[in-house]
Amino acid sequence: MAEKSGLFEELKRRHVWRVAVAYAVAAWLLVQVATQVFPFFNIPNWAVRLVVILLAIGFPVAVAFAWIYEVTPEGIRRTAPASSPDARPEHAARDIGRKLNAVIMIVLVLAVALMGWRLLVLRHDSPGAGSQAVAAATSAYPATSSPTIAAAAPKTTPAAFNPAKDTLVVLPFKNLSGDESQQYFSDGITQELTGALGQNPALRVIAWETAATLRDSALTAHAVGEKLDVANILHGSIAREGDAVRISVELVSAVTGYELWSQHYDDSFANIFAVQDKVSQAIAQALQVKFAQADLPQGGTTNPQAHDLLLKGRALLDKLDAASLAAARKDFEQAIALDPNYADAHALLSHALYQLTQHSDLSLKDTLPQIRAEAEKALALDPNNADAWVMLGLADMSSDPPDRAKAKAEFQKALALDPSNAVAHIDYGLLLPLKPGLAEYQEATQLDPDNAIAWNNLATYDEDLGDWAQLMTAAQAMIRLDPASVDSAFYLAYAYQQLHQYGPMVAAFDRVKPANDMDKQQVTTGRLVYRAVADPALRPQALAALKDLSRHQSNQDVAGNLISMYASLGEHAALLQALETSCPGDPIGCNDLAINPYYTALRADPRFQNLVKRYNTVTVQ
Repeated sequence: MAEKSGLFEELKRRHVWRVAVAYAVAAWLLVQVATQVFPFFNIPNWAVRLVVILLAIGFPVAVAFAWIYEVTPEGIRRTAPASSPDARPEHAARDIGRKLNAVIMIVLVLAVALMGWRLLVLRHDSPGAGSQAVAAATSAYPATSSPTIAAAAPKTTPAAFNPAKDTLVVLPFKNLSGDESQQYFSDGITQELTGALGQNPALRVIAWETAATLRDSALTAHAVGEKLDVANILHGSIAREGDAVRISVELVSAVTGYELWSQHYDDSFANIFAVQDKVSQAIAQALQVKFAQADLPQGGTTNPQAHDLLLKGRALLDKLDAASLAAARKDFEQAIALDPNYADAHALLSHALYQLTQHSDLSLKDTLPQIRAEAEKALALDPNNADAWVMLGLADMSSDPPDRAKAKAEFQKALALDPSNAVAHIDYGLLLPLKPGLAEYQEATQLDPDNAIAWNNLATYDEDLGDWAQLMTAAQAMIRLDPASVDSAFYLAYAYQQLHQYGPMVAAFDRVKPANDMDKQQVTTGRLVYRAVADPALRPQALAALKDLSRHQSNQDVAGNLISMYASLGEHAALLQALETSCPGDPIGCNDLAINPYYTALRADPRFQNLVKRYNTVTVQ
């Protein structure tokens, strides 16, 4: 009788160690496949965790099964002791061992191949594929005058330059005062003139924000016209000395390069509004369009100091950072103190207050009564103040619950008064179904090709439609316009996630340059979260970073990006809690709950359905 086998020999005879190795490698391979395949079918992340748990539980079961049972040509039977006459012959044990070794080698080869593929994707992917998608997507948007960022299209014969005759851009007037601190004055007058001309329904005027990017440009009139797709260019200069102002203006055809009209005006600063009216009327006559003097806004002031403060505040309002917005608010308040009946100052104060709720910790809910009151005061003084109608519409759209019908009528009133008001088109689009809303945003990008908010809203609607290539186009336009735009990185990363391009997904956060500590924390957290999307081992670190960032959830920018990250990780409970926290303070940000892919997994939840009933305004059709 053979001597009793030692434990190691018995484990070897029963192939227990081979089964253990084969099971461990196969389990690892299954987990990797699950993490890559499940997101493609929108299977929630808890299913991956369930696979891991079941495989872990199955390991001791498989080892025990290998010890107790053996596979024979006759089927599965209980393993006989080595000393038993029924024990499997040694040559049969070796045959089974060779078969198990072959299985182990095949599974190892598959595991190594999968690991190599993942390393290739995570370390060596470039945005090339995404760039091709962007190039294809760009053609789907109506042509705008902003430079494209997609891959260059094949060379074709350029179309003849034939812009609509009613299109106009007012380039920043040169500051001839010799004092750089007076730049706000020449810019402010140019901006007011742009607004006055834009309120003429017979003209389509490029927004000031885009025109301002061409300050001191060396481009010819024809080149500017082609860039912005406009037929007419107004440019000039302003010299101010004390209360005396000289304004020189020239209107040029972008098609021919010929001067259509020119004039200079010498007057006092107190009469600047009358000068603006004269310029507007002369341009209308030169372009042979109707000029209705009675329809001009009546929101000005006879107090030069109040007007000067408004021009300073308007220049600060364009910067959209908390410090500049707070300074603009102070300038508008001082202007109102000097002239309580200055309608434009009330309208712009309403605007500054609203922007502060979006770009600082100022509460929208607490500030909304003052935003509304300033807009209503402006309209009581000047019923034709388009900016005030826009702000009143925003106030009604931001109330809890939103008064959508009233807001829609107010935006329509603003657009009737000022068809070239890109901001009114943007805000009106928020109340419309997806496709009409997209048309409003596209109109806004044509009127103001460098308007980051218009591109941001286009990105949101592309996201709602699941058009990932177009979302990348919009997100990259946002980065081009504002490299500090943190939101654009989140849009871009989410689009790449849906396309399963994990390398450029993580690299999206390297493309922005955050301007403050809060934004730096958002970028750091976003990069870690999307690394965790590609590598679940990083998930605990990502969740800890999200918990730390959520302390700043009162900031609406942070709240929106937290929602994006919870959705990307499949953290549905945290996502729903974030919505319940943020929606009351930012109803506009929750207007697409019913259609945004972020919330697919929440559709059946009664708590989410209550949020949809309360805040959703956007439908597909």
